[in-house]
Amino acid sequence: MSDQSLETRLAAIGENGYVTADEVLFLRRTVFADGIVSNEELDALFTLGARAPDGDAEWLQFFAEAATDFYLREEEPQGYLTPEEFQSLKSRIICSGDHANALEIAVLVKLMETATQTPPEMSAFAGAQIKEAILAKPTGAFVDKNDAMLLRRYLFASGGDGNVAVTRAEAELLFDINDATDIARNNPAWSELFVQGVVNHLMAHLGYTAPSREEAFRRDAWVRDHSANVGGFFGRMFSGVFGAVKDADTQKSVHAAHNEKRERDAIIAAKVTDSEADWLASRIGRDGAFDANERSLIERMRKLEDELPENLKALVNRAA
Repeated sequence: MSDQSLETRLAAIGENGYVTADEVLFLRRTVFADGIVSNEELDALFTLGARAPDGDAEWLQFFAEAATDFYLREEEPQGYLTPEEFQSLKSRIICSGDHANALEIAVLVKLMETATQTPPEMSAFAGAQIKEAILAKPTGAFVDKNDAMLLRRYLFASGGDGNVAVTRAEAELLFDINDATDIARNNPAWSELFVQGVVNHLMAHLGYTAPSREEAFRRDAWVRDHSANVGGFFGRMFSGVFGAVKDADTQKSVHAAHNEKRERDAIIAAKVTDSEADWLASRIGRDGAFDANERSLIERMRKLEDELPENLKALVNRAA
């Protein structure tokens, strides 16, 4: 579709700042009918999103799907968001205003959920945008149910900075939001998420570590190389059957060693370290008092008291 035709069609949508489900259907059937989002179409979509950030649920879903498809299918290997692509996305977001709107935040979280891997700086940027959206509400800063759901998706996104584990920066974000919001107005889902997120960080739950983009390239090349001559590959395999058995034994021992290492790592990760205890002791009650959510966190930690360092035990006892 030509740029002029695209601009003409989009100019008639969202004039009142709201995109309806019928207008989204129009976008799917006409503007993006080929199922491929071009660079020009994505620019036009972000321009429309800045003009009409509100809409039916279909608008939020379509916007996130279109941008995610563009960034994760544009280059091989698919599923990896490069630092250059993140800067491109960030420029599109900042271009529309000082902070991301609800549509743009949805894109950030959707990408972190869908991608195999994203740049570490993306997690910090997305977290800052979510925090700003919560704190900048015209009616005052509080966490509603949708905010809590979005934060949960962000924290446990498989393509985020710590995969499914909560990083120190993410745990700090939880405390920042908790300190700055109205506890009385926060949705109950926030209390559980706050406690669960901080405990997840302290216990350092081991998550899946995605292969690097370079490793993904190597694996894709191997598959393409051998799929081109499957018969030759299996012929070589059977001609060296005894060697294959030996290799299998070696591979088995490698997997066993890997599993043993993960078990050791899990045992270590399940213990709160002195540095983690120092961080929590300095962070909790920083505003001079323990609020309800922080007391819930302390109660959760109390169940682990036998495994806690002395300074954290003292904090738990002081809060009792």
